[in-house]
Amino acid sequence: MNQLADPDGVFAAARSRPDLCVEFFGLPGSGKTTIAREVYAVLARRSPELVFAPRLLRDESGAAKRVTAKLRLIAAEAGRRGISLNHLRSTLAIRQPRLRDSLRAAFTVTTVMSLYGNLRRHHLGAVLDQGLLQALWSVLLFAKDDDKDSTLIAGLLKDAVGSQRVYVAVEASPDLCAERLASRKSKHSRLQDSEAATDREMFLKAELLRQKILGDLRATYRKQGVPSLIITVDGSADPVISAKQIADALWQGELVAGLPPATAIPGVKP
Repeated sequence: MNQLADPDGVFAAARSRPDLCVEFFGLPGSGKTTIAREVYAVLARRSPELVFAPRLLRDESGAAKRVTAKLRLIAAEAGRRGISLNHLRSTLAIRQPRLRDSLRAAFTVTTVMSLYGNLRRHHLGAVLDQGLLQALWSVLLFAKDDDKDSTLIAGLLKDAVGSQRVYVAVEASPDLCAERLASRKSKHSRLQDSEAATDREMFLKAELLRQKILGDLRATYRKQGVPSLIITVDGSADPVISAKQIADALWQGELVAGLPPATAIPGVKP
């Protein structure tokens, strides 16, 4: 029995497009969640069986509900061996400034891997405003051991490529992201901490790390010998227009059980 709360009954509906996963990646404040929500709205009109992952994880609820939903998900998948202990060990091997940062890193990666396991087990398709790439970014941003970064990235990215998973990289300048984060009332990002919020070098470091992770992902695609399914969009553009362009790219051709390779379309860089 699934232990993850399902307030909207989406589990019962999302059956006919197994393994479809559209995952967003970008700096906090880049607009990824806004665009992801719009993409989901467009795709759901044609495929109402798709899941919007933040809804399942209560990401737009209070902190207590978010944490509870994620803990229930982890508990459900841990009992079914849906979580790789190697992934957890690799994450904990990355030294963080404080113990609570190490625990946060482990919780972040474990939540994402549990979500993937849950989606696979229920044959669900989904739109994720953040997933494995964002979890990696979060873990590595304040890590102390640069020499271990590549080990963690390589180990986790082996499972990140496949014909049924498309990544949408949302690009926005660090200055714009910092401005947007400063205007938010809710605080979900470590870059909203008092010191980081005014540290331009930290935002630049965050952007370089984002680019590195994308580069490693592309390298993983090449090593696996499969087409790179990465679409890059401008986070400063109109999110509704960007969402329609992304949806158009995803829906090209006759889709039966998967997605076609992402191709160049106006306003969106492959």
